[in-house]
Amino acid sequence: MEVIFNIINLKSLITFVHLAGLAFGLGGAWVLDGFLIKLSRKDVTPEKYQIIEFVSKFVLVGILLLWFSGLSFIAYYYLWAPENLANEKVWAKTFIVMVLSVNGYFVHTRILPKLKACIGRTLTESLSRSELKAMTAIGTVSFVSWLFPVILGVSKSLNFTVPALNIVAFYLVSMLAALVVANILSSKILFVSEPSQTSSQST
Repeated sequence: MEVIFNIINLKSLITFVHLAGLAFGLGGAWVLDGFLIKLSRKDVTPEKYQIIEFVSKFVLVGILLLWFSGLSFIAYYYLWAPENLANEKVWAKTFIVMVLSVNGYFVHTRILPKLKACIGRTLTESLSRSELKAMTAIGTVSFVSWLFPVILGVSKSLNFTVPALNIVAFYLVSMLAALVVANILSSKILFVSEPSQTSSQST
């Protein structure tokens, strides 16, 4: 009886870590996206960059917690509930976490250094159009990819019923649609003043 109780407690602990990872990652990523949108036409100060760097660490912690809890769930299922490994939703979520990890790598190696170089100027003054579009794409991937594990977690009807390939396909289609919308919106927000600047220069 005590062994069963300890096993149940172990699953609860893993679930808590998993939820904590989602909270850190989803909250941090969405706050960061919103902050960067608000910052797009304002000077990047050292204080604002420190906020960006600080929040990005929360997202990194979220990814690490997801990997730890995800691998722990797989080990738990393998040892005590092997039938759950047949739930393909588990493997779809693993794929999405892999995307989040690659995207997080680009955030820390490409985005943060560029933002640091923008200190004292606005993003639109410091970055080229292609760099701004790349930043928008990375932010969109982060936004959608953090949302999907939450959706999958609450969608109990998908357990043992939907193949992983179908879930991943829906995720990728949603990502593509979000990228198109984000590209249109960013063009309106970030580059809306370009025509007037061009006309003023020609005169």
